[in-house]
Amino acid sequence: MSRGEGRDSRREPLEARLQGRLKGVVGAVAPATADRPYHVVVAVGSERQLRPLMSFGCAVALARRGRVTLVTVTPDGEHPAWLQIPSFCQGVPVDVVVVRQMQAPGRDIVHMVNQELPDLLVIGWRGRPTRGRHLLGRTLDPVLQDVLCDVAVARADVAEGYRSILVPTAGGPNAARAIEVALSLGADVQVTALYVARRSLGQPEVALGRERLREALSPWAGDVRLRSRVVQAYSVVRGILGEANSGRYDLLLIGATNEGTLDRVLFGNVPLTVAVESPIPAVVIKHQAVSVHHYLRHAWWRVLRVFPTISTAEQADAYRRIHRGARPDVDFFVMIGLSAALAAVGLLMNSPAVIIGAMLVAPLMSAILALGLGVTMGNLRMIRMAAEATLKGMVLAILVGVLIGLVVPGASRTGEMLARASPSVLDLIVALISGMAGAYAVCRSDVSAALVGVAISAAVVPPLATVGLAMSMLDVTMASGALLLFLTNLVAISAGGGLMFLVFGFQPEPGEAQRSYVFRSGLAGIVILLAAVAVPLAWLTLRSAQEAALRRAVMEALQVEAARDSVEVVEWHMRKGPDDTLQLWAVIRSDHEIGSDELLVLQQRLGARLKHPVRLHLGVIPVHYLEVVVPTSTPAVRPLP
Repeated sequence: MSRGEGRDSRREPLEARLQGRLKGVVGAVAPATADRPYHVVVAVGSERQLRPLMSFGCAVALARRGRVTLVTVTPDGEHPAWLQIPSFCQGVPVDVVVVRQMQAPGRDIVHMVNQELPDLLVIGWRGRPTRGRHLLGRTLDPVLQDVLCDVAVARADVAEGYRSILVPTAGGPNAARAIEVALSLGADVQVTALYVARRSLGQPEVALGRERLREALSPWAGDVRLRSRVVQAYSVVRGILGEANSGRYDLLLIGATNEGTLDRVLFGNVPLTVAVESPIPAVVIKHQAVSVHHYLRHAWWRVLRVFPTISTAEQADAYRRIHRGARPDVDFFVMIGLSAALAAVGLLMNSPAVIIGAMLVAPLMSAILALGLGVTMGNLRMIRMAAEATLKGMVLAILVGVLIGLVVPGASRTGEMLARASPSVLDLIVALISGMAGAYAVCRSDVSAALVGVAISAAVVPPLATVGLAMSMLDVTMASGALLLFLTNLVAISAGGGLMFLVFGFQPEPGEAQRSYVFRSGLAGIVILLAAVAVPLAWLTLRSAQEAALRRAVMEALQVEAARDSVEVVEWHMRKGPDDTLQLWAVIRSDHEIGSDELLVLQQRLGARLKHPVRLHLGVIPVHYLEVVVPTSTPAVRPLP
């Protein structure tokens, strides 16, 4: 790290700066004092950013009697010729720091800022979002996630002077910090705090907006530079942009919101959209407080760094492949019909090999993944296409199963059919993981061969074929269990695939309100459906676990009590009666006769051991022990006279 020309300022010990930062975590940033002046770091990446960013940073530092550190990252650590202190920064102590690039520029800025622990970081943004994982850019995203100070992100067209500033507010720490920064930009600046009331809620929302503004602005009561304004609009974004377009303002300061982390929008959709579409220069203020939300967001980004990134071309290729595989055309339905027929025959034959073959040729997995991709991108057209393909394929597979069950003579339930009629929570977990693996394989062409294994692990056609076969046998219980398994796979694969698509950067474009609404609604719908299938699965899993525990207890009790009577249990089965009595049928081998009295005693001992009323039905196989007696000597044979 090298230090260029500039006025020196006193450097406090690291321990003192850490104490000041810890105070800022609890409440507001530590106030400027003689020992600790307000510190602003301005990070610039090019000559074009120098004057507008320094104008903003120096104005904030001057109003607070603070100091500025101007920093840039270069590959060799050399001082660029354009990195000079602008003349309008007179009266503000300015240090110039050149950081030699050791990692990515964003990581180097984070390292430097977290060592300095300033009060505010001012950094530039080109003013448009990127596609993929890095929404605001590879440099800016890591900075916003990891720095331990407040951040002001200025769009590239920020001017050098400010007279009238618009600050949208609806409460929250970021809105309050935006007002503080706006008021610190000059003694003659005029700040307008804006509240957007939704037009659909009428006049009560306007009155509520005035009350909220009064509470939010109470810390600055009496400041003539600050005034409030309430406008009505059909959306918050339209209301802010409409006011910004009125021609009365030359700067828009907006506080970041705390919208859902799964949106992967660092500032939230509203500030980002406003910053992109604003007709006037825009700056987004983000208060970086250490909180649970901060740690969760930080953990989310650490997870994202584990996964590889894909380019825009790879995203487009993955989109085309999923879209092509999910189209409900003739090929799609022919393959669904053949797959369902193969699965139905394999189920009746009780043949896992045939069933696996049916899994491999079924195209229904692509349609289910398309549902997850459509929700992630907010693409209502893809959601409708995938839903149509899934629904029609589902009906066709069930009808084929019914037909096979009616035409095959002597069709009966098999072990493979019963296995698909009793789903559990484990099936939900398998489907979630399979959906994630399927989406990963689609996005990463290098591992696309793994789709074969995914299709086997999360089979969707065999449960539908089981539904059809059970309907042909008029077995409602089996049909409902297999249908629940299919619905579990459908919802969980969509959810797991959507999560992986989100990791790879598929998301609604900022500013597209309709797609954002579809994304949020689809996300809520998937969560509700997951809960809807998880509840019966949890109940079935619990019941299955209880039955397994009861079977183990009955087996142990039978073996122990039979050993006491010197008999051997050959086979047994049980069933609960209508009066909660445990009906036991057992077949034993015995070398002695079992009377009714002995049967009653055995029944009572079993009930006492199981702590449950028992009704015992006993079948006895008599055992006789035979022994061949060999003579010790053979008498002599006399010859005939």
